[in-house]
Amino acid sequence: MNVDISKILKVNGATLSFEIEKSIADVENYPDVCEFLSPVKVEGTVTNFEGDFLVEASGNTAVCMSCSRCLKPVKLEVKFGIKENFSNTGKEETETFLGDTIDLTSIVGRSILLSLPMKVVCDEDCKGLCPICGKDLNEGDCGCDTTNIDPRFESLRSLFKLDEEV
Repeated sequence: MNVDISKILKVNGATLSFEIEKSIADVENYPDVCEFLSPVKVEGTVTNFEGDFLVEASGNTAVCMSCSRCLKPVKLEVKFGIKENFSNTGKEETETFLGDTIDLTSIVGRSILLSLPMKVVCDEDCKGLCPICGKDLNEGDCGCDTTNIDPRFESLRSLFKLDEEV
């Protein structure tokens, strides 16, 4: 995802608009993402401020993630924004680039990651999977006994007599 800034490289105050579209097939760097359903689209501007370049852009894509409760696929629209300074002189607190192109690949990747939700559910009322047999509880009850008590707390059961009032 490169932006060619050769037209504004030596022109202070100049602005360049850009549009980039790229398909992402490898989801290794995107935890919890099953696949990208649409290409990543980024559009914005690059402005030259005395040799520093300000990139302001917005982007979007669609991804497929697994429901955190039942593992069914869920389609999500992801929108993100970018506002980043670039410099080819190695200044602190700026991203660096060489030549006359700015590579936005890592910035776009980080922006997508920051825009992804921590948990995804297919439905607010999703019941999830049975912890014993793994059946999808949205499709019906499995009949498993889920009243197991942690053996570390079994000795505390005697403190609570169900027939006595406290």
